[in-house]
Amino acid sequence: MSIKKSFKIPFLIIYALLGVLSLYILVYHEYKYSLKLLPTLMLALSSLQLLKKFDKRIFAFFLSIILGDVIIVNFAKFGLGLYFHSLSFIILSYLSWSFFKKKLRKEIIKYFVIFLILFLIVFFFSIDNKGTAYNSIFIYGVSLSLVTSLLFTNYLKMMIQANYILFLAIAARIVSDSILTIVMFNNYNMYYTFVAYIIYFTSNYLFFRGFTLKYV
Repeated sequence: MSIKKSFKIPFLIIYALLGVLSLYILVYHEYKYSLKLLPTLMLALSSLQLLKKFDKRIFAFFLSIILGDVIIVNFAKFGLGLYFHSLSFIILSYLSWSFFKKKLRKEIIKYFVIFLILFLIVFFFSIDNKGTAYNSIFIYGVSLSLVTSLLFTNYLKMMIQANYILFLAIAARIVSDSILTIVMFNNYNMYYTFVAYIIYFTSNYLFFRGFTLKYV
C-alpha cells in the first residue's frame, strides 16, 4: 500500500521547502553547507513513522548520509565524510543483495565491473590533486559501483515502479556527486555546486520514495 495522496503532497512540499532553504544558505549565507542535512534528516525521521515493517537498514542508510554531510562540511575531514557516505552505499548494497537469487549474482558481477571501470576513468582522468582523500574517494567509488550494479540488475529483472525509482535515485546521486567532486578538486564555479545539490536532494527523496513503495 502506497503513501496516501493526502499525506504525500504536503510531505513533498515540506521537503522541497527545506531543500530551497538549504540551497539559499549554500549560496548566500556564511554557514554554507551546515544545513544541507535538514532535508535528509526529515527523510530519516519519516522512515521511522511510515515504514510499517521497520527495517533498521533503511534508517541506518539515511543516518550514514547525514553523518557524512555533517563531517564533510570541514574540508580537513573530507575523507572521513566520504567513508560515511561509502557506508551508506554498503548498507544499501546489503539491503539490495537480499532481493536476488544465486543464479543472478554472476550478472551483478558483470555490471559491477562495468560501473567500476567507468568510475576508474573519472577517478584517474577527471580529478586533479586528490591529496589525502585518495583512499576515501577510491573506496567511495567502489561502493557506489557495487550498489549501482545491484539496483540496475534489480530493475532489469523486475521492472516495477519501486525498482525503477531506486535506480533513478542512484543514477541521480552519481550525477550530483560527479559534479561536486569535479567542482571541489578543480575549483569550478559555485553555481555548479548549486545544481549538484538540487540533484542530490532529488536523489535522496527518490530513495525514500522507492523504499516506501517497496516496504509500506
